[in-house]
Amino acid sequence: MKFSEKWLLEWINPKIDSITLTQQIINSGIEIESIDTLFPSFKNVVVGEIISCMIHPTLNNLKIVKVDIGKKKLLNILCKALNCRNKIKVAVATIGSILNNNVKINLKKIYDQESEGMLCSFFELGLFDSNNSEIIEFPENTPIGINVNDYLLLEDNLIKVNVTPNRPDGLSIIGIARNIAVINNIEMTPLKDKSNPITIKKQFPIYVNTQNTDINCFGRLIENINVNIKTPFWMKKKLFMSEMLSDNIIMNIINYVLIEIGQPLNVLNSDIIDSFIQIKTTTKKEILNLKDNFQLILDKNTLIFSDKSKILFIPGNLNSHCLEIDNNTKNIFLISYLVDRESLFNITKKVGFNKILNYHNYGIDFSLQKYAIEYATNLILQICGGNAGLITDYIDNSHLKCINKIKLYYKNINKIVGFFIDSKIILNILLRLKYKIEDKKNYLYVTPPTWRFDILIEEDVIGDIIRVYDYNKVPLIPLKENFNFSVYKHQNDSKKDYILYQLSTLLTHRGYYEVITYPFIDPILQNDILSTNGKELFISNPISKDLSCMRISLWPGLLKTLTYNKNRKQDSIRCFERGLCFLIDNQKILGVNQQMFLGGVISGFSDKENWFSQRRKIDFYDLKGDIESILEFICDTDSFEIKNRNVSGLHPNQSAQIFLNNEFIGSFGKIHPILEKKLDLHNNTFLFELLIDKIFDVKKLKDFKIEEYSKFPSSRRDISILISENIPYSDIIKVCKNCLLNKQIEINIFDIYSCKNFSNKKSLGISFTFQDERKTLKENEINLMLDYCIKTLIDKFQIILRK
Repeated sequence: MKFSEKWLLEWINPKIDSITLTQQIINSGIEIESIDTLFPSFKNVVVGEIISCMIHPTLNNLKIVKVDIGKKKLLNILCKALNCRNKIKVAVATIGSILNNNVKINLKKIYDQESEGMLCSFFELGLFDSNNSEIIEFPENTPIGINVNDYLLLEDNLIKVNVTPNRPDGLSIIGIARNIAVINNIEMTPLKDKSNPITIKKQFPIYVNTQNTDINCFGRLIENINVNIKTPFWMKKKLFMSEMLSDNIIMNIINYVLIEIGQPLNVLNSDIIDSFIQIKTTTKKEILNLKDNFQLILDKNTLIFSDKSKILFIPGNLNSHCLEIDNNTKNIFLISYLVDRESLFNITKKVGFNKILNYHNYGIDFSLQKYAIEYATNLILQICGGNAGLITDYIDNSHLKCINKIKLYYKNINKIVGFFIDSKIILNILLRLKYKIEDKKNYLYVTPPTWRFDILIEEDVIGDIIRVYDYNKVPLIPLKENFNFSVYKHQNDSKKDYILYQLSTLLTHRGYYEVITYPFIDPILQNDILSTNGKELFISNPISKDLSCMRISLWPGLLKTLTYNKNRKQDSIRCFERGLCFLIDNQKILGVNQQMFLGGVISGFSDKENWFSQRRKIDFYDLKGDIESILEFICDTDSFEIKNRNVSGLHPNQSAQIFLNNEFIGSFGKIHPILEKKLDLHNNTFLFELLIDKIFDVKKLKDFKIEEYSKFPSSRRDISILISENIPYSDIIKVCKNCLLNKQIEINIFDIYSCKNFSNKKSLGISFTFQDERKTLKENEINLMLDYCIKTLIDKFQIILRK
């Protein structure tokens, strides 16, 4: 929202300068995006009165004008403007004046007539981006000779604020004024009564024909208005500075009310409305025809406003093209509505965000709905004339007008803020913020004002108190660190936290950096990676469109982090994250199951650039080694298994799934080539993800024991075998270990070879390292164990022993 500082000061005028004012807006919790100083681009333009106006004897489209600017001599000026006439007050640029684009006014002579200046339009003064050639007409009481800049008060500061969804009170002039009044402990200009005379009896009743939504709605018929009248300068100036000036006077009035009191209104051509207004949800797909021949297909259960026979509009003020007002409109219907968040969310998914939906999603102060209708009516009747009817309404007092009554404990305030605040100061702040207070012995019952429907819990109230108390007054108290390490207990939650911490340390030692990404992500990116097929969890009030979906995997956030670093010339990256992901589960509370995941991404080269050796790009086995290190820390090596499987988002020939005791616990592999190209990732990129909660559900984790290392010597034996190339190495190791149960033995593959001489076979070199805890193993004992293992491999896999 953008507004002028002078407009704000009409509501609240503390004795502070502009810099302090903007700082107070920031301190009230409302972000200022920009501040622009407005200086007029013209100089030495004054107000004058036309004393005489005559048609030029030779040129019919030219007028000879005598103008009084408060000096002894009248100025002789030539003018072509159609609205130039006697006895009007105008803007006069005298000789030497500077107009827009540095145009200097000089003495001119046209057909023997001298022109000693110029009568100016708004366009010539550089105002309102208008090409209208009509000269400016000032009110009759405007003083002659006054500088136009001083009269119009054009020097101003334009403030643009960016409001977060938890501060809807910052979306209006009156809302910001309330905050400034509280900070300076002064009163703001109260809302004035805007009741209007009722001169027509005709009205449109409002009915609701749906059981699943909460609705408040007010409407009023206004007839015989003149929509072709010019927007008054005072309104035009404010809307121009707010970048919301239109060519239609009615829309300008609606926008004026929106910015000033934060109440969105819709206006319809009442001549097209048939009998009544009906609010309902669609029972099938329907088409809404918008202006410019644009059609919107509405899904089933979309909230619509209709009359007896057709759709009028949907929330967001998306009107049917036939209801839009134009220069021929004489009768209008003003409407203010407030509907539930779910209905708004369904429409937002369909049409995206727009200005009005944004206001509704942030929240509407229901106590000002009727006032907004009266305010807009008052402006319309004053400016455009007309006759107003009664306000018809439908009011739902259930959920929409439900205001929380919150318990606020003094001890919790001091505990959360970290220092003592006197109870009298707390009460004073709450009263200035317009909270309703019931003082009990140890706590307060507080009810937020109607415009702070975002205040839901005790912590929200405490945050409100601190921002008024002033963050700069919060004392700097050093944190106290406790180095008394707690004893590790084998409880499920404690063990999970402990192992996650150890895994983070392990990955850090292997060159990874831990990152923290948003749990809400871009649904398009998530679908590209995981093919969610409509299983997304959308946020009802997102920060932005690319952060509108809860993550079901850590990969989108990790890839976004990778892209960010790649764009900043980082050619070797290893990142990991541990965090919650959110899955649809109707068996859980609110239908959401949150699970702890551990994920990572690696890309680029395996080591830093050096003079000694050539750099090697990261490959599948680099990541596989990291995964095995993690799994060997969590569980025994014979408990987990890595299987070649296709994984969504990963390369079909370089992806694998991980199983712990035959239960799926994660996956890893190279990013899919299509996705790699789409994200513009040039180097090899590999991802992994482990379901930490699923791992702990298996409940066969590794027990950490301290054992004495054997003092007796080890003995190594090597064998070379031919085996089918389809048999994975892990199956061979598993069979060998089963043959040598209860024996301390280490089995490792140290060579692999294949060539044309071995059709469909591969040659493996395997080492066996034997060691006993109580004695030195004899040669025949080792040979017996190795022979039994070889015989089992021959029976199981038909291996051929090579010599």
